[in-house]
Amino acid sequence: MSVLYFMAPPLPYYISSGETFFKPGDNHPDRSNIGLFDLLVVSKGTLYIGEESQSWSIGEGQALILRPDKSHYSTKPVEADTRFFWLHFNTSAHWSDHLNAVATDYTNQEKEDRYRIEQGLVTRPFSFSLPQYLTLKNPETVYSLLNELNQLEQQPRSWARWQHQIHTQNLLKILAEEQDLFLKSTALQLAERVAIYLRTHYRQEVTNEVLQQEFNFHPVYIARCVKQAFGCSPLEYLARYRIEQSKLLMMNTTLPIQQIAMEVGFHHQTYFSHTFRKLENMAPSVFRKQFIQ
Repeated sequence: MSVLYFMAPPLPYYISSGETFFKPGDNHPDRSNIGLFDLLVVSKGTLYIGEESQSWSIGEGQALILRPDKSHYSTKPVEADTRFFWLHFNTSAHWSDHLNAVATDYTNQEKEDRYRIEQGLVTRPFSFSLPQYLTLKNPETVYSLLNELNQLEQQPRSWARWQHQIHTQNLLKILAEEQDLFLKSTALQLAERVAIYLRTHYRQEVTNEVLQQEFNFHPVYIARCVKQAFGCSPLEYLARYRIEQSKLLMMNTTLPIQQIAMEVGFHHQTYFSHTFRKLENMAPSVFRKQFIQ
């Protein structure tokens, strides 16, 4: 399966959309390097599309995303009445068809829940993926969203421009969920549950024994699952999350560092400072001085 990987924020954004009807013998236009993504969703008939050396038959209830940096073309005319929606969208963030290329700076595994701080602005970057070609599990939901997008052309632009972006992001979210690559694995489902537990209980004392009792799995198996999903052990994940919460408190409050350490689950300031230095390559006090006027 061809998969497109995106970094966010910023999220992909709406350009234009519409619905097209083809009669037998009609062709999808040939285009090259159009500079934006073209999502095609067929609601009737079959489209025959190629992109570079790949080709697809997109039937009713199926979708295809054409890339902005490649040539695409009709491999043959449609053979019956065909109806399809199209949505042009783009992104100013990094994207690729190779996960490692997107993961150079931040990944949804090793950098999970780590904040990026640039010029005083705080973001929490993440990556997500979209299947380039898929059969929709709930095509009527997708058709409905696309219909609503097209009907926005009849609304005042001042209002419609917001709805364009909201509908587009909801639509891409549905496509990402339909792919369901991540959730098919029982081990990765467990890792996500453990991560949620750690984020929820980070102020409390959490040990491998606590996790074993909570999830009814041996700590070695839990650690293996979390390592596979996030690139670290459960307790390392917990330490990273605690440090990220401490950074927010140091930026946004005047609490003493010792109190911040206690607030995020560290019982000893010395251990907190040691962990902070290890993960951030600086002392907590040095980090805080960056944000003091």
